[in-house]
Amino acid sequence: MVTLKDIARQCGLSVATVSKAINGMSDISETTAQRIRDTAREMGYMPNAAARSMKTGSSMTIGLLLFLGECSVWTHNYFASIADAIQRVVQTSGYDLVPVNCSAAEKMGSYLNYCRSRNYDGLVVMSGLYTDSTLVDLINSEIPLVTIDYEFHHRGAVLSDNLQGMRELVRYAYDRGHRQIAFIHGGDTPVTRDRLASFHATCESLGIHVPAEYVREAAYNDPDPSARETEALLKLKRRPTCIIYPDDYSYMGGFRALRAHGLSIPEDISVAGYDGTQIASVYQPSLTTFHQDCDGIGANAAEMLLSAISKPRSFIPRHVVLPGQLVEGESVRDLNAR
Repeated sequence: MVTLKDIARQCGLSVATVSKAINGMSDISETTAQRIRDTAREMGYMPNAAARSMKTGSSMTIGLLLFLGECSVWTHNYFASIADAIQRVVQTSGYDLVPVNCSAAEKMGSYLNYCRSRNYDGLVVMSGLYTDSTLVDLINSEIPLVTIDYEFHHRGAVLSDNLQGMRELVRYAYDRGHRQIAFIHGGDTPVTRDRLASFHATCESLGIHVPAEYVREAAYNDPDPSARETEALLKLKRRPTCIIYPDDYSYMGGFRALRAHGLSIPEDISVAGYDGTQIASVYQPSLTTFHQDCDGIGANAAEMLLSAISKPRSFIPRHVVLPGQLVEGESVRDLNAR
């Protein structure tokens, strides 16, 4: 294993000077520091993370907390895309991105105590349950932290424009002649409430009457509840001509139910998803959906958190809302062309 002494010998410098360069201290010239870093890289030097943590108080790890029950960040299409963008950004600054072990935190009885014990330099939190008391304690702690899709006045946040997303989906269906539009929405979260409000406001502005039975609840990222709610919509005497689903993955259940009834998409009934994940283009016909800017959300959250970590005294929390884009597939029939 290459040591600081080996690098010092190769450069003809003291171990102290090499240590300063490796740890980014400013009391040596940049030319010398760069020569040392280049030599260290060429020799294959790997700093000892535990030793570095003891010296600097930094673990060089960022925790990624997905607070959604049994759901894993790596299997949730939307959050996995955001996590990938976060990882790309933090790695360029030398940090490791580590999912928070929710089971271990629950056994400890406190997410805050668990995160303190892991010595995370900062956290990105993605959740549909921001009012949970165990999570609120963490939000109000001293740990640098950025939230996704939820705002706290004292924390940085990055949000997708859910009002825009639902507005554009409804208007797209309306422009294609649909007046009987149903919405299967996710569980009760701030994201859902924004989408529901936008759905009703847009329908009202367009003069669309929405029967109460057209608005139904199903879980995000779960095909089975969406399949059941689709079945319920198909039993209505006046069934909708277009159904908007909670997300692209949940639509899989709706797709299954519609096909089981022998319905052709979009000839017999039209559908739209949400998120704009890769799966939308795999369906046949391709799914019309609203693409959320996962790369932008993840990158902005990571950059904001790195700023909060590196400049704790001057960091001012910001709330960034990122627009998305409607992706026109082949799943919404143009009724005007009849």
